[in-house]
Amino acid sequence: MHSLLPDYLSEVLDACGRDAGGDLALALATLDGAVYGVGDDRSRFTIQSISKPFAYALAIDRHGLDAVLERVGVEPSGDASNELSLEAGTARPLNPMINAGALTVHALLDDETVRQGFSAFAGRDLEFDESVLASELVTADRDRAMAFMLRSHRIVGRDVMQVVEG
Repeated sequence: MHSLLPDYLSEVLDACGRDAGGDLALALATLDGAVYGVGDDRSRFTIQSISKPFAYALAIDRHGLDAVLERVGVEPSGDASNELSLEAGTARPLNPMINAGALTVHALLDDETVRQGFSAFAGRDLEFDESVLASELVTADRDRAMAFMLRSHRIVGRDVMQVVEG
């Protein structure tokens, strides 16, 4: 039986991607393991902020939900990703999907756990792009400041520079 999903995904990509540049793709994985992709779905790309829910899942898997919740909340913030939104009284970030929360989550993980976990999520070994890291670190002053602030509140216990680079 022919699935209608690829046709539907193509329609969505056409409707949403008209004015965008670069490689456009859309992919969907079903619960039974079928994967559908359209457009430039074989193009490699950096995941950057897309990594936040995956890192959060790894932290929960490694430390348990209660231990992660001691460090970062789950309240929707509505704030910009680079806002320092801390809970009054605990100084923990309000949400793991904003940078302060993501830095806190990453401080709970070591680089090898992240590499192996993200590769497992992707179903293949992922590569590390040194040029993207260098580019991101040039403009990471606010993230460094957030990480130092989190360390001053004892939310982050690791070396700040390692956390930001991670």
